[in-house]
Amino acid sequence: MPVTAWAAAAACLSGAATLLLTPAMIKAAHAFDWLDYPQADRWHATPTALMGGVAMYGAGALALLFLGPLAGVGMGVGLIGGGATLLFAVGMIDDLWGVGPTTKLAAQVGAAVLLMAAGHGFGPEWPLWASAPVTLVWVIGITNAVNLLDNMDGLAAGIGGIAAVALTALAAAGGALPAALLGGTVGGAALGFLWFNAKPARIFMGDCGSLVLGYGVAALAVMGQGAVAAGPGVAVLAPICALAVPILDTTLVTVGRTQAGRPVTNGGQDHTSHRLVTLGLSESAAVGTLHGMGAVAGGVGLTALVVEPTLFYAACAFGTVALGVIGGSLGRLDVYRAARVGGDGAPSESTSPSSNAQAGQGRWQTVAAYLVGDGLLIGGALAAAHALVGSAGLTGAPDVPIVEGVLLVGAIQLVVLYAMGLYRRLWRHAGTPGIARIVGTILLAQVAAAGGLVLVYGLGAVSAPLLMVDGVILTLGVLGSRLGRRGLQRGASLYRSRAAPAESTSNVLLYGTGEQAMLALRALRDAEEMDRVPVGFVDPDPSKQDQIVQGLPVFGGTGACADLCREHDIDEVIVAVGDAAADREQEVARQCAEVGVACRSFDVQINPLGAGRKNSTRGEPMPGPPA
Repeated sequence: MPVTAWAAAAACLSGAATLLLTPAMIKAAHAFDWLDYPQADRWHATPTALMGGVAMYGAGALALLFLGPLAGVGMGVGLIGGGATLLFAVGMIDDLWGVGPTTKLAAQVGAAVLLMAAGHGFGPEWPLWASAPVTLVWVIGITNAVNLLDNMDGLAAGIGGIAAVALTALAAAGGALPAALLGGTVGGAALGFLWFNAKPARIFMGDCGSLVLGYGVAALAVMGQGAVAAGPGVAVLAPICALAVPILDTTLVTVGRTQAGRPVTNGGQDHTSHRLVTLGLSESAAVGTLHGMGAVAGGVGLTALVVEPTLFYAACAFGTVALGVIGGSLGRLDVYRAARVGGDGAPSESTSPSSNAQAGQGRWQTVAAYLVGDGLLIGGALAAAHALVGSAGLTGAPDVPIVEGVLLVGAIQLVVLYAMGLYRRLWRHAGTPGIARIVGTILLAQVAAAGGLVLVYGLGAVSAPLLMVDGVILTLGVLGSRLGRRGLQRGASLYRSRAAPAESTSNVLLYGTGEQAMLALRALRDAEEMDRVPVGFVDPDPSKQDQIVQGLPVFGGTGACADLCREHDIDEVIVAVGDAAADREQEVARQCAEVGVACRSFDVQINPLGAGRKNSTRGEPMPGPPA
């Protein structure tokens, strides 16, 4: 039977068994009081059944015990199953009575040793002295990463299941039967459990499930490396891609807690999922976003099977930069403010969005992060351009050493980017001048790189088509890295604008669509306190009505304000048209008073600072809507 068929059979059997066993575990958990009660550092608000990992482990064991002998897999899978059993036992004890981190670590080390004893190590062609410690760190890291990711309904089960599917596809494509069988088992159990664990969760997997799931995908990533045979490093990078989301989450939590002066091992609501909710997404949207990121990352890993290695390297480089932009943007959110109010021993000093991710971080570290990111973009752009253009070498000449050519071009381009001030600017509010500066800088960098190649290797070393394609790709990459944070904020703002507002928010109607209205919209969307949700515009110009401006509709003219307030449940109207339209402001204020809606004016003023300065209601911060 084909390897793919064995994987599918394992997934179906494991998934079906999980669907049958989980309801029984829900009943047992309530009967024996195996419940996870709400706590300050947990996300759920009601007591929820625990021990779902028992159903997952039982289903997986059943599938392997039944299909393993039929498929002819022997001691190798049995040793890995022994590692999973060890972690299941420790996790179950932890769920029921609690165990210390040292005991968990010892169990993870034992499970990693069993994986290596089965003949699997990180880096198929690496020597044992290099492979063994990396395998140990990998298994411990990924096992804990998935365990930490189990912080919202359906998150760990979905991410683990998606990763298992991608890793199983890699193994099956390479004909690795043991890995494919194990992958089908892990993926089926995780996705079967997701039916009961998705919001609102009826049961949690607990440590007895998350530790086993984490170990399962970590082992799959190691086993699948031997099945990928395409280019140096591809066998290692492809499985890592499938686990990009757990790696991002663990990195973000570790860095964030270290900078905030918090113990890394303590729980908290500072994971990637929690930060997405802080950004304005609902819990379901945050989990769905991470599921989507996991699927994309797994898809990037699978491209190793269908594209040449240089394109795969480029995809990995661009993906790493994208994850860095996402992580950097989420890391700036102040997720520890509520904890400080609760008095749980967190630092008393402010960790605001602008300082939270940069506390203790000097300018040189920021520049270093930019240099690393741009280095990845430069290498990825060159690799992609070479694959697309089909030149004999990365510089266009077969007699130029590839590594030397890449280092020379990359060094020249980085020097130009630095000299042109791309590392001395704040890009959060960059507009057209900033975009033009990036485009001009990349053009200059390409000219300088061509000149450097000519000086070192001669005129024949320059490939004009390759440098043109490289310039286009690099421009897009640098623009994305600089404007990515702004794009994430705008995307979250659009989501908040379109989603049903919470009880604590107010619907805002903006009067005007000019520059001042755009400033007001940006102020509302960039505000740390998300208590106002803009839902649309009103503008007296008939040509602008029924249009879409910055993702929001222009509903109608001045005379429709009262009706629009009633129709769209508006709590507040903000007039942003300037002093030239005082008569319109009065008409809007009259209509707002008619329907009992707060009406305020948005203005930008430069006033002298001094003791004799007059108070101005137009310069006051916009308060919330009336009670």
